[in-house]
Amino acid sequence: MKKVLITALLMCAAVSCSQWNVVDLRSRQYSFIEKGEGAGKVMFRTDDYGLQELTTSVWINNNRILLADNVLKRVQILDSDGDVDLVIGSLDGIDTKNVPSESFKFDFIGSLTSDDDGNIFVQNRISQGRRDAYGGGAMDLSPSYIMAFNKKGDLQYTLGQKGTPDIPFYQIESLEVDGEGRLFVVSRQTEGWSVFRFSGKKRDFHANLGSLRFDEKDGDDEYRGKIETVKLMEEGDKFLISVAYYQDLRLIYRKVFEYDITRNNIGKELMNIPDPRNVLFSVINDRLLCFWNIDGSDIRLMFCGMDGAVMKNVRLGIDMKNPLYSTLMTDRSGNLYTTSLTKRGMQILRWE
Repeated sequence: MKKVLITALLMCAAVSCSQWNVVDLRSRQYSFIEKGEGAGKVMFRTDDYGLQELTTSVWINNNRILLADNVLKRVQILDSDGDVDLVIGSLDGIDTKNVPSESFKFDFIGSLTSDDDGNIFVQNRISQGRRDAYGGGAMDLSPSYIMAFNKKGDLQYTLGQKGTPDIPFYQIESLEVDGEGRLFVVSRQTEGWSVFRFSGKKRDFHANLGSLRFDEKDGDDEYRGKIETVKLMEEGDKFLISVAYYQDLRLIYRKVFEYDITRNNIGKELMNIPDPRNVLFSVINDRLLCFWNIDGSDIRLMFCGMDGAVMKNVRLGIDMKNPLYSTLMTDRSGNLYTTSLTKRGMQILRWE
């Protein structure tokens, strides 16, 4: 699917598609996870007004579903048919004789990711202050550690900011593994964004992006640059920084920069985006940039080459009214998915 998507977009650019053309994508059901407490199910709480709190999240890696459930206090690894490969966490209601499982006491489960060998990395957020009865309510700034499990669910080691447990992370934005199997942790702190890279237990790279300055001048006009998001690249020696430029409180334009990990400094400027509607969403196979293309109530995405050339705009007819909650995500191959919580459970659609 990855090669098909990239080839299609490159062919579109080759025949000079207009950047204003919009292609409507269609969805098909990738998986449905029933609401419940057993293996292969997900639990969340609702009331007369809808979803009480978002306590579950999903990631898709290597065609496997990584499910975090903070009501049941467990991580589950599923295939698209709903078959359970592994359960880690509370094993209440789990048939441990027939379901691969490992008991572990999580506090609040944040981000998840996995590598090609089946190792699983879990953000375990340490609770602070009051929490609601269902395990929600943990503040984003609560300290976190990364728990590394093998494919059987055995805990291998725990990571803090410098490696094995020491200084915790704060407000982790994402966990990802590069093509070499190295774990990246992107976090935001009071002083700004930070990127960490780990080879096993050892931290082999760290950048405090809060020390970077992106301010620019155009004549008498001054524009203050603020890092908006950080996206990792598969090769693992570079990542992208999206910077929004403001004049006072008004957003004027955006730029995307490449950060060279080997040199530990800002590399080339990839794009200058005069339209403030375009927000960097993902990087596909280190060859394509995907942006939100916000236009009224439409859910659109804009695909560009690494030189900034627009290749295609797509529109997704996402139902935003009936579900209790919906979100859009991509996998490493660039496939697009929406996850929606309904009264019956969690529906995952793939858009093509």
